[in-house]
Amino acid sequence: MTRDELRESLLATGLAVAAGAAALAPRVRNAASALAAETVALSAHADAAVALRARMLAGDLEELAVDPLLTQPTSGLANELWRAATATAAAVRLRARVAERLRTMLADRRPVPAPLADPRLEAAYVPRRVCDEAYRLLRELTASELRTDLAANQWTFLRLPEPDRDAEIAGALAGQDFARLTEDLEA
Repeated sequence: MTRDELRESLLATGLAVAAGAAALAPRVRNAASALAAETVALSAHADAAVALRARMLAGDLEELAVDPLLTQPTSGLANELWRAATATAAAVRLRARVAERLRTMLADRRPVPAPLADPRLEAAYVPRRVCDEAYRLLRELTASELRTDLAANQWTFLRLPEPDRDAEIAGALAGQDFARLTEDLEA
């Protein structure tokens, strides 16, 4: 898929939002990953110099190469281990970049506009700031808590008074572990 084809597809007025995105995603993904997939395939080339250049390029492609690194058939244990190590390194670098971006957003005190009201939800929207959302997302990215505990702690955080949220954010900026904000559910 070319850039023009993508633009035409997204600008088409008859394209249903969810169905259109679901239909376009595989085409965009395939087009975006074709060169990375070929690079990973060449990493097992019989010519060692070609294989080495392809491996170096695959490492530099970072997250673009992860899918082909994990899904293409491998030839030999050394190649399989290299692929796993390269995909892991790319994932770690990506997580670090996302975390760094979220940390910079922790200083942003602008209010987040309220979403459209959903009549199916009983709970009222709690006003949030960009820093509150960044804290919530950073906690999700880096914390090692169970999903249920994560959701409960995020829910509790968003209901804290602003000075208490600011204190939690300051702790995250200082590199402290995220505080448990809820009582044990079993207690």
